[in-house]
Amino acid sequence: MKTKWKHLIAGFTMVVLCVSVCTTTTNADEVWSEDFEGPLEDWTIFGYIYDGYPVPTEGNFSHASGTLVSLDDDVNIARHDSDTSVGTWVFDMFVPDDDDGEGNIYVEFLSNGSSFIEFGNASFVSVGAYLDDNKFVLWSIVGSSWSVYKNIIIDPLQGWHRIVVSRTSEGRFLVAFNGTIVANTTHTLVTSSIYLQFICNDAAGAAIDNLVVYDDPEEFWNHVDLTTTTPTTPTTTATPLPIDPVLLGLFGGIGVGVVILLVIIYRRRS
Repeated sequence: MKTKWKHLIAGFTMVVLCVSVCTTTTNADEVWSEDFEGPLEDWTIFGYIYDGYPVPTEGNFSHASGTLVSLDDDVNIARHDSDTSVGTWVFDMFVPDDDDGEGNIYVEFLSNGSSFIEFGNASFVSVGAYLDDNKFVLWSIVGSSWSVYKNIIIDPLQGWHRIVVSRTSEGRFLVAFNGTIVANTTHTLVTSSIYLQFICNDAAGAAIDNLVVYDDPEEFWNHVDLTTTTPTTPTTTATPLPIDPVLLGLFGGIGVGVVILLVIIYRRRS
C-alpha cells in the first residue's frame, strides 16, 4: 500500500512540474503589423511615372478589399517606418498575371527610403518578383552597386505566396516561401533600416497582406511549416498567446495542494 501511494504522489509531482515547464513559453515581441483592414494612417503613399526618367507623382493603391493593391502600371510605393534590422518579416505577396510580363514587385524590408530607380542614393535589401524572368530574387543595392544573394524559382510565379524572411545580427538571411526554405545566405552590405517599402513597377494588381515584423530571428521557425502547401488566399499564422502568470501560479498552487493533501492522507492511514 505504501508503494502505491508513493507512486501516486510521484505522478502528481511530475504533472505539476510539466505544467510549470510546458506553459512557460518565450515569444519574440511583435514590433508592428498591418492587415490593411483599416485606414492607412501609418503609411506614406507616393510614386513615379517612369518614361525615360522618373517623374514624382501620387501613388495609386487601394486597400478596400483588405489587401494593399497597386492599381496601375506606374511605379507605386507604400512606405512604413521600420527600423528593425535584426528580426523576422512575415507577409503574403500576390503576383498578378501581367499582360506584358515586364513588371517587378518588391518588398524592401531593410531600406533607407530610396527606391530602386534611385541607384545613387539607395541602400536596401529586398525580396522581389521579376515577371520578365519568372523568378523571385533576394538582392540589395548600396549606392549604385547591386548584389543578388539568391535567385528563387517558384512555379507558378503568379498567385499568393507566404514569405518569411529572417536576419541575424551577423547578417545571415533565411527565406521561406509557402513553408519551404529557399535561401540560407550571409551578406552584410546593408545593416540598418528606417523604412519598409512595398514597390510595384508595371505590375497593376500586385498586392501584399498580413504583414508582421518581429524583433527576433528565431521567430522565423514559428512561421515555417515544411508540410504547408502553396496558399490560394492570404493566410495568417497564429502566434501562441503568452500564458498569464496568475493562471500559471494558480495551476501550480493547485498541484502542490493536491500533493500535500495526499501526503496527509497517506500519513493518517500509515
